[in-house]
Amino acid sequence: MKIFFFLICIFFYKESSPEEPKIKLKLNGLKKQTVQIHNEILKNNKELEKIKIDIDKNTQKKIIFNRQIKDKDLLGRRIIFFLQDKFYTNQFTRISKSFNNSSDDLITKQILREFFLKKVKTGINEYFLNLESLKSIDKDLAKELENYKRKKRALNQKLNKLEKKIIEVAKLQKKVKPNKKLKIEANKLRKKAKNLNDLVNATQTKRKIISKIRLKIRMPVMGQVLSDFGEGKDQHKLKNGMVFVVKEDSFVMSPMNGTVVYANKFKSFGNLVMIKNDKGFTSVLIGMRNLLISTGNEVLVGEPIAKISSNIKSQLYFELRENGKIVDPKSKVEIL
Repeated sequence: MKIFFFLICIFFYKESSPEEPKIKLKLNGLKKQTVQIHNEILKNNKELEKIKIDIDKNTQKKIIFNRQIKDKDLLGRRIIFFLQDKFYTNQFTRISKSFNNSSDDLITKQILREFFLKKVKTGINEYFLNLESLKSIDKDLAKELENYKRKKRALNQKLNKLEKKIIEVAKLQKKVKPNKKLKIEANKLRKKAKNLNDLVNATQTKRKIISKIRLKIRMPVMGQVLSDFGEGKDQHKLKNGMVFVVKEDSFVMSPMNGTVVYANKFKSFGNLVMIKNDKGFTSVLIGMRNLLISTGNEVLVGEPIAKISSNIKSQLYFELRENGKIVDPKSKVEIL
């Protein structure tokens, strides 16, 4: 009997190791660091995008000014006409010519000379103004390009830092006892569920609906919205959620705090992730390249959970449900 009791004690000791709370605490701290670093990367990307727009605008201005400066043919002809008439004809010749010309012709010539003189002055002023503007644009472009390079270097450093933190999280996550029940249920669902709706509904539990719930839910990527809620027409643009495309390879973030109840391939959808929280919300993500989490993991809002490619065929689907009911993600997203 004593031996049996001793074995039970050992079993429970292993199930609830005193080190596990410390590991979870450390893991949570590391996850928060990944969220912070990733937020900095997103901010950096926005700044780079703004700088790139400014560079493009100034490059266009430079092209315009160069065209205006090169387009000197008319200005040159005006200067030659003016010089020939003004300086290469001496005063005596002009007076003698005036006797042979009618007064109307003299007035016409005088008007023409004044007209071309004004044009020449305007052209010369514009020419030098364009030269000054071009110098100014060149300086601005040089500064912007240097700033772009500097921020790009900072971005690469942050990405390397994030990759290292993600590796640390993955190593520490292995030390946390996985929820075997969730993994078993997820495997059963993968085989049993006929479609996405079956898969999501099977994970729903009845909860008391709390009105006016305010919680942090954010978009999973900073990308272009290809298809908004209710707009999808085919299996690649499902109408129950939003479809995103990204310009560059990037990370997919967890839209909310919660537990990963499914992280695996499903039917023809490829990688699919379902995250649930204790407020009755379930988020569904489809179209990720590499998953960084697995079923049973706890995730934080904004935590990188997968990677997505900028490949033209690569699209991310994001669906949100509240107590089993499909809702427009935009209606719940908090602007961070």
